[in-house]
Amino acid sequence: MTKGQRALVIAAAFFGYEEAIVKEFQRQGYETVYLDERPSNSGVARAIMRVRKELIARRIDKYYRRKWLDIADTTFDVVLVIKGEVVPRWFLERLRNANPRARFVFYSWDALNNAPNCLSILDCFDELFSFDSDDVAVRPRFSYLPLFYTEEFKPLAPDNRSRHRRFSTSFVGTLHTERYAYAKELFQGRSATFGYFYVQARWYFAVVKYLTAEHRHVPWRDVSFEKLSRRQVAEIFRDSVAVVDIPRRGQSGLTMRTFEVLASGSVLATTNEAITREPFFDPDRILLLPNELDDAVLHDARSRLDAMKPPAGPPIGFETYSLESWVRSICSGPNRG
Repeated sequence: MTKGQRALVIAAAFFGYEEAIVKEFQRQGYETVYLDERPSNSGVARAIMRVRKELIARRIDKYYRRKWLDIADTTFDVVLVIKGEVVPRWFLERLRNANPRARFVFYSWDALNNAPNCLSILDCFDELFSFDSDDVAVRPRFSYLPLFYTEEFKPLAPDNRSRHRRFSTSFVGTLHTERYAYAKELFQGRSATFGYFYVQARWYFAVVKYLTAEHRHVPWRDVSFEKLSRRQVAEIFRDSVAVVDIPRRGQSGLTMRTFEVLASGSVLATTNEAITREPFFDPDRILLLPNELDDAVLHDARSRLDAMKPPAGPPIGFETYSLESWVRSICSGPNRG
């Protein structure tokens, strides 16, 4: 426990994970201030900030000047910035001047090629972490720190692990056409499957479906517009023999789903071959799927899924990948634990 210290967490809202991180900082004894990195979380604003943030530069600047007034008189021991899409350099420099003894930490939970806006501010930090081992391999200043699972996914007591599972295979995630097509192909001909494809708004799905070719073949009935809570997702995973994970192409970083599924005690079926480099890789509980599915590959993948049995709990020592351990690593340095 760290007592009497303060932390500032700057991160965009992301399915409530930012709230879980702040709560864990607080649980570990830090008086913690959270600052939403984005001045707006609307779909349009997020898109502009990602690809042309200069179009709303004045709005971003005004937002951070207002936030500076809120924290100017607070002293911090740790400043954590996650992803760093829009936080201005002047804001970080002012923070540094006001907190010369603070430890400034940057964490990327996206591949840097997908989120290049952060590159211009990396020299503002004492420590750089990434969830993507390929980025770490080519950027010497970065240390590798995988993502985590939250308390909702902690293993059940041994007496509850052998319960009946309603689903043979499931998928829960944000809708991307590639993911949808892949999961649907994999599910075809299998019984007791469950797919939850989330889109943030009906209007957004309609625009993408009818004005672009991206979601043209995705029927409305297969799309969900309500977020599931982490507790609901954990229940689905515990009710599934296997859970499918389909990260975006060009990303070697292991998704949050990776750790949530394994902590839940289910089989992980993933297209991310980088998982074979991890110390917890076990072909008895992790099925590596090919990126492309043809008839022969589909038959093989389904056969291997049918042959796999749900593990009796998570991998040994998997608590290393808990949120508690992740926050300790952020606060203590590159070495985990």
